[in-house]
Amino acid sequence: MGSKSASAIRILGTCAVLWSCLAPAADTYPAKPVHVIVPAGAGGGDDFVARLVASKMAEILGQQFVVENRPGAGGSIGQTQVAKSPPDGYTLLLAGGSMAGAKYVNASITYDLQRDFTPISLIETSPFALVASKTLPANNAKELVALGKSRPGRMTFATLGPGQIPYWSAVLFNSSAGFEATEVPYKTAPDAVIDVIAGRVDYNFTPVVVALTNKDKLRILAVTTSYRSEMMPEVPTLAEAAGLPGYEMPSWRGFMAPAGLNRDVLATLNAAMVRALAAPDVREKFTKAGSVPSSSTPEELRKRYEDWSVIFGKIAKGAGLKPM
Repeated sequence: MGSKSASAIRILGTCAVLWSCLAPAADTYPAKPVHVIVPAGAGGGDDFVARLVASKMAEILGQQFVVENRPGAGGSIGQTQVAKSPPDGYTLLLAGGSMAGAKYVNASITYDLQRDFTPISLIETSPFALVASKTLPANNAKELVALGKSRPGRMTFATLGPGQIPYWSAVLFNSSAGFEATEVPYKTAPDAVIDVIAGRVDYNFTPVVVALTNKDKLRILAVTTSYRSEMMPEVPTLAEAAGLPGYEMPSWRGFMAPAGLNRDVLATLNAAMVRALAAPDVREKFTKAGSVPSSSTPEELRKRYEDWSVIFGKIAKGAGLKPM
Protein backbone atom coordinates (compact mmCIF):
# COMPACT_ATOMS: atom_id res chain seq x y z
CA MET A 1 0.00 0.00 0.00
CA GLY A 2 1.38 3.44 -0.97
CA SER A 3 2.11 6.14 1.56
CA LYS A 4 -0.62 8.37 0.13
CA SER A 5 -3.23 5.61 0.51
CA ALA A 6 -2.14 4.87 4.07
CA SER A 7 -2.32 8.57 4.95
CA ALA A 8 -5.78 8.82 3.45
CA ILE A 9 -6.98 5.85 5.50
CA ARG A 10 -5.53 7.36 8.69
CA ILE A 11 -7.28 10.68 7.95
CA LEU A 12 -10.59 8.95 7.28
CA GLY A 13 -10.22 6.96 10.48
CA THR A 14 -9.51 10.11 12.48
CA CYS A 15 -12.57 11.82 10.94
CA ALA A 16 -14.74 8.83 11.80
CA VAL A 17 -13.60 8.93 15.42
CA LEU A 18 -14.22 12.66 15.66
CA TRP A 19 -17.67 12.36 14.08
CA SER A 20 -18.62 9.57 16.48
CA CYS A 21 -17.78 11.95 19.33
CA LEU A 22 -19.59 14.95 17.88
CA ALA A 23 -22.76 13.27 16.61
CA PRO A 24 -24.59 11.37 19.37
CA ALA A 25 -26.28 8.15 18.31
CA ALA A 26 -29.98 7.71 19.06
CA ASP A 27 -29.31 4.66 21.24
CA THR A 28 -26.99 6.65 23.55
CA TYR A 29 -28.82 9.99 23.54
CA PRO A 30 -29.17 11.66 25.95
CA ALA A 31 -25.96 10.67 27.72
CA LYS A 32 -25.78 13.86 29.81
CA PRO A 33 -28.13 16.64 30.98
CA VAL A 34 -30.04 18.54 28.29
CA HIS A 35 -30.30 22.31 28.71
CA VAL A 36 -33.60 24.00 27.83
CA ILE A 37 -33.17 27.72 27.20
CA VAL A 38 -36.19 29.90 28.02
CA PRO A 39 -35.76 33.39 26.48
CA ALA A 40 -37.85 34.97 29.24
CA GLY A 41 -37.71 35.45 32.99
CA ALA A 42 -38.69 32.92 35.64
CA GLY A 43 -42.30 32.62 36.75
CA GLY A 44 -44.09 33.47 33.51
CA GLY A 45 -45.98 31.37 31.00
CA ASP A 46 -42.87 30.39 29.01
CA ASP A 47 -41.15 29.24 32.19
CA PHE A 48 -44.20 27.20 33.26
CA VAL A 49 -44.43 25.42 29.91
CA ALA A 50 -40.71 24.67 29.72
CA ARG A 51 -40.50 23.25 33.25
CA LEU A 52 -43.64 21.15 32.87
CA VAL A 53 -42.48 19.51 29.65
CA ALA A 54 -38.83 19.26 30.73
CA SER A 55 -39.83 17.38 33.89
CA LYS A 56 -41.83 14.83 31.92
CA MET A 57 -39.09 14.51 29.28
CA ALA A 58 -36.64 13.69 32.06
CA GLU A 59 -38.93 10.87 33.24
CA ILE A 60 -39.28 9.47 29.73
CA LEU A 61 -35.65 9.68 28.62
CA GLY A 62 -33.99 9.05 31.99
CA GLN A 63 -31.80 12.13 31.91
CA GLN A 64 -31.99 15.61 33.43
CA PHE A 65 -33.58 18.42 31.41
CA VAL A 66 -32.29 21.62 33.01
CA VAL A 67 -34.30 24.80 32.39
CA GLU A 68 -32.26 28.00 32.12
CA ASN A 69 -33.86 31.46 31.85
CA ARG A 70 -32.14 33.84 29.43
CA PRO A 71 -34.38 36.94 29.18
CA GLY A 72 -33.59 40.16 27.37
CA ALA A 73 -33.86 42.02 24.05
CA GLY A 74 -37.36 40.73 23.36
CA GLY A 75 -36.20 37.12 23.66
CA SER A 76 -33.39 37.40 21.13
CA ILE A 77 -30.60 36.83 23.70
CA GLY A 78 -31.74 33.30 24.55
CA GLN A 79 -32.82 32.55 20.98
CA THR A 80 -29.45 33.60 19.55
CA GLN A 81 -27.63 31.54 22.17
CA VAL A 82 -29.40 28.40 20.98
CA ALA A 83 -28.91 29.25 17.29
CA LYS A 84 -25.15 29.41 17.90
CA SER A 85 -24.96 26.25 20.04
CA PRO A 86 -23.68 22.88 18.76
CA PRO A 87 -26.45 20.84 17.09
CA ASP A 88 -25.90 17.88 19.39
CA GLY A 89 -29.32 17.80 21.09
CA TYR A 90 -28.02 19.09 24.43
CA THR A 91 -29.22 22.68 23.98
CA LEU A 92 -32.91 23.22 23.19
CA LEU A 93 -35.07 26.32 22.90
CA LEU A 94 -38.55 26.93 24.27
CA ALA A 95 -39.77 28.79 21.18
CA GLY A 96 -42.81 31.02 21.09
CA GLY A 97 -45.01 31.75 18.10
CA SER A 98 -43.95 35.39 18.28
CA MET A 99 -40.56 34.36 16.83
CA ALA A 100 -42.30 34.21 13.45
CA GLY A 101 -42.83 37.97 13.58
CA ALA A 102 -39.79 39.09 15.56
CA LYS A 103 -37.77 40.34 12.59
CA TYR A 104 -40.49 42.82 11.66
CA VAL A 105 -40.26 44.74 14.94
CA ASN A 106 -36.98 43.79 16.68
CA ALA A 107 -33.81 45.22 15.12
CA SER A 108 -31.61 43.08 17.41
CA ILE A 109 -32.62 39.86 15.62
CA THR A 110 -29.54 38.38 13.94
CA TYR A 111 -30.68 34.81 13.35
CA ASP A 112 -32.67 33.44 10.43
CA LEU A 113 -35.65 31.50 11.79
CA GLN A 114 -35.76 28.95 8.97
CA ARG A 115 -31.99 28.58 8.48
CA ASP A 116 -30.68 28.54 12.05
CA PHE A 117 -33.10 26.23 13.90
CA THR A 118 -34.38 22.66 13.76
CA PRO A 119 -38.08 22.48 14.75
CA ILE A 120 -38.85 19.54 17.05
CA SER A 121 -42.52 19.70 18.08
CA LEU A 122 -45.36 22.04 18.85
CA ILE A 123 -46.16 21.95 22.59
CA GLU A 124 -49.33 23.95 23.17
CA THR A 125 -51.69 26.55 21.77
CA SER A 126 -53.82 29.00 23.72
CA PRO A 127 -56.05 32.02 23.28
CA PHE A 128 -55.42 35.41 24.80
CA ALA A 129 -58.30 37.42 26.22
CA LEU A 130 -59.19 41.01 25.39
CA VAL A 131 -59.87 42.70 28.72
CA ALA A 132 -60.89 46.30 29.40
CA SER A 133 -61.09 48.62 32.37
CA LYS A 134 -64.48 48.92 34.04
CA THR A 135 -63.96 52.68 34.01
CA LEU A 136 -64.59 52.66 30.25
CA PRO A 137 -68.11 53.12 28.84
CA ALA A 138 -67.72 49.87 26.87
CA ASN A 139 -69.48 46.68 27.93
CA ASN A 140 -68.49 44.57 24.92
CA ALA A 141 -65.99 44.47 22.08
CA LYS A 142 -68.19 46.37 19.61
CA GLU A 143 -68.63 49.20 22.10
CA LEU A 144 -64.85 49.27 22.67
CA VAL A 145 -64.32 49.62 18.91
CA ALA A 146 -66.87 52.44 18.74
CA LEU A 147 -65.17 54.16 21.67
CA GLY A 148 -61.76 53.83 20.01
CA LYS A 149 -63.06 55.41 16.82
CA SER A 150 -64.58 58.30 18.80
CA ARG A 151 -61.26 58.93 20.60
CA PRO A 152 -58.64 58.61 17.84
CA GLY A 153 -55.16 58.25 19.33
CA ARG A 154 -56.38 58.81 22.89
CA MET A 155 -57.08 55.21 23.92
CA THR A 156 -54.25 53.23 25.57
CA PHE A 157 -53.41 49.53 25.48
CA ALA A 158 -50.89 47.53 27.52
CA THR A 159 -48.38 45.14 25.94
CA LEU A 160 -45.36 43.10 26.98
CA GLY A 161 -43.27 44.99 24.46
CA PRO A 162 -43.07 44.93 20.64
CA GLY A 163 -43.18 41.50 19.07
CA GLN A 164 -44.95 39.56 21.81
CA ILE A 165 -48.37 38.00 21.15
CA PRO A 166 -50.25 40.60 23.26
CA TYR A 167 -48.61 43.26 21.09
CA TRP A 168 -49.55 41.56 17.82
CA SER A 169 -53.07 40.91 19.13
CA ALA A 170 -53.52 44.63 19.80
CA VAL A 171 -51.94 45.77 16.53
CA LEU A 172 -54.20 43.44 14.53
CA PHE A 173 -57.26 44.44 16.58
CA ASN A 174 -56.64 48.18 16.26
CA SER A 175 -55.89 48.07 12.54
CA SER A 176 -58.79 45.71 11.76
CA ALA A 177 -61.19 47.85 13.80
CA GLY A 178 -59.89 51.03 12.18
CA PHE A 179 -58.67 53.18 15.05
CA GLU A 180 -55.35 54.29 16.53
CA ALA A 181 -54.32 53.88 20.16
CA THR A 182 -51.20 54.37 22.26
CA GLU A 183 -49.08 51.43 23.42
CA VAL A 184 -47.93 51.21 27.05
CA PRO A 185 -45.31 48.42 27.53
CA TYR A 186 -44.99 46.34 30.72
CA LYS A 187 -42.61 43.64 31.91
CA THR A 188 -45.23 41.09 32.96
CA ALA A 189 -48.88 40.26 32.24
CA PRO A 190 -49.95 40.72 35.91
CA ASP A 191 -48.35 44.19 35.98
CA ALA A 192 -50.28 45.19 32.87
CA VAL A 193 -53.57 43.90 34.22
CA ILE A 194 -53.11 45.81 37.49
CA ASP A 195 -53.07 49.07 35.56
CA VAL A 196 -56.05 48.05 33.42
CA ILE A 197 -57.99 47.32 36.63
CA ALA A 198 -56.97 50.69 38.04
CA GLY A 199 -58.04 52.47 34.86
CA ARG A 200 -54.56 53.79 34.12
CA VAL A 201 -54.63 51.82 30.85
CA ASP A 202 -57.80 51.20 28.83
CA TYR A 203 -57.39 47.61 27.58
CA ASN A 204 -54.98 44.82 26.83
CA PHE A 205 -54.64 41.21 25.71
CA THR A 206 -53.69 38.82 28.50
CA PRO A 207 -53.54 35.05 29.13
CA VAL A 208 -56.94 33.53 29.86
CA VAL A 209 -55.91 32.39 33.33
CA VAL A 210 -54.87 35.98 34.22
CA ALA A 211 -58.18 37.31 32.91
CA LEU A 212 -60.18 34.78 34.93
CA THR A 213 -58.22 35.50 38.09
CA ASN A 214 -59.32 39.14 37.79
CA LYS A 215 -62.76 38.64 36.23
CA ASP A 216 -64.57 40.61 38.94
CA LYS A 217 -62.25 43.60 38.56
CA LEU A 218 -62.29 44.10 34.78
CA ARG A 219 -64.36 43.22 31.71
CA ILE A 220 -63.47 40.13 29.66
CA LEU A 221 -64.68 40.99 26.16
CA ALA A 222 -63.37 38.30 23.79
CA VAL A 223 -60.66 35.76 22.99
CA THR A 224 -58.13 35.98 20.16
CA THR A 225 -58.46 32.49 18.70
CA SER A 226 -60.94 31.20 16.14
CA TYR A 227 -62.40 28.95 18.86
CA ARG A 228 -63.74 29.77 22.33
CA SER A 229 -61.75 28.88 25.42
CA GLU A 230 -62.90 25.82 27.37
CA MET A 231 -62.19 27.76 30.58
CA MET A 232 -64.76 30.45 29.70
CA PRO A 233 -66.98 29.20 26.87
CA GLU A 234 -69.42 32.06 27.39
CA VAL A 235 -66.82 34.56 26.13
CA PRO A 236 -67.01 35.03 22.33
CA THR A 237 -64.14 35.17 19.87
CA LEU A 238 -63.11 38.58 18.58
CA ALA A 239 -64.42 37.65 15.16
CA GLU A 240 -67.83 37.10 16.77
CA ALA A 241 -67.77 39.88 19.35
CA ALA A 242 -66.37 42.77 17.33
CA GLY A 243 -67.59 41.85 13.88
CA LEU A 244 -64.03 41.30 12.61
CA PRO A 245 -64.22 38.32 10.22
CA GLY A 246 -61.02 36.34 10.04
CA TYR A 247 -59.47 37.83 13.17
CA GLU A 248 -57.17 35.22 14.71
CA MET A 249 -54.09 35.61 16.88
CA PRO A 250 -53.32 32.42 18.81
CA SER A 251 -50.42 31.99 21.16
CA TRP A 252 -48.34 28.86 20.80
CA ARG A 253 -45.08 27.39 21.99
CA GLY A 254 -42.81 24.64 20.73
CA PHE A 255 -39.33 23.24 21.09
CA MET A 256 -36.50 23.84 18.65
CA ALA A 257 -32.81 22.97 18.45
CA PRO A 258 -29.92 24.47 16.50
CA ALA A 259 -29.87 23.77 12.76
CA GLY A 260 -28.22 20.52 11.70
CA LEU A 261 -29.56 18.31 14.49
CA ASN A 262 -28.94 14.60 13.90
CA ARG A 263 -32.10 12.98 12.48
CA ASP A 264 -32.09 10.11 14.96
CA VAL A 265 -31.74 12.51 17.90
CA LEU A 266 -34.54 14.65 16.44
CA ALA A 267 -36.75 11.56 16.20
CA THR A 268 -35.94 10.64 19.82
CA LEU A 269 -36.83 14.12 21.07
CA ASN A 270 -40.01 14.35 19.03
CA ALA A 271 -41.25 10.93 20.18
CA ALA A 272 -40.54 11.84 23.81
CA MET A 273 -42.44 15.12 23.47
CA VAL A 274 -45.44 13.38 21.92
CA ARG A 275 -45.45 10.96 24.88
CA ALA A 276 -45.02 13.78 27.38
CA LEU A 277 -47.98 15.73 25.97
CA ALA A 278 -50.16 12.62 25.99
CA ALA A 279 -49.58 12.08 29.72
CA PRO A 280 -52.79 12.76 31.71
CA ASP A 281 -51.02 14.77 34.44
CA VAL A 282 -49.35 17.04 31.87
CA ARG A 283 -52.58 17.56 29.96
CA GLU A 284 -54.44 18.42 33.16
CA LYS A 285 -51.87 21.05 34.15
CA PHE A 286 -51.96 22.62 30.69
CA THR A 287 -55.76 22.72 30.72
CA LYS A 288 -55.83 24.40 34.13
CA ALA A 289 -53.45 27.03 32.74
CA GLY A 290 -55.80 27.75 29.83
CA SER A 291 -53.71 25.95 27.20
CA VAL A 292 -54.41 23.14 24.76
CA PRO A 293 -51.52 20.61 24.74
CA SER A 294 -50.69 19.97 21.09
CA SER A 295 -47.80 17.97 19.65
CA SER A 296 -46.72 17.94 15.99
CA THR A 297 -44.15 16.59 13.60
CA PRO A 298 -41.03 18.70 13.01
CA GLU A 299 -42.29 19.42 9.50
CA GLU A 300 -45.65 20.67 10.78
CA LEU A 301 -43.96 23.05 13.21
CA ARG A 302 -41.68 24.37 10.48
CA LYS A 303 -44.70 24.97 8.23
CA ARG A 304 -46.51 26.78 11.05
CA TYR A 305 -43.61 29.19 11.43
CA GLU A 306 -43.37 29.72 7.68
CA ASP A 307 -47.08 30.49 7.39
CA TRP A 308 -47.17 32.84 10.36
CA SER A 309 -44.06 34.68 9.23
CA VAL A 310 -46.04 35.66 6.14
CA ILE A 311 -49.06 36.65 8.26
CA PHE A 312 -46.98 38.79 10.63
CA GLY A 313 -45.30 40.41 7.65
CA LYS A 314 -48.66 41.46 6.24
CA ILE A 315 -49.82 42.81 9.61
CA ALA A 316 -46.58 44.75 10.03
CA LYS A 317 -46.84 46.26 6.55
CA GLY A 318 -50.49 47.19 7.03
CA ALA A 319 -49.73 48.87 10.37
CA GLY A 320 -46.56 50.55 9.14
CA LEU A 321 -44.34 48.81 11.69
CA LYS A 322 -40.54 49.02 11.47
CA PRO A 323 -37.83 47.11 13.38
CA MET A 324 -36.61 49.06 16.42
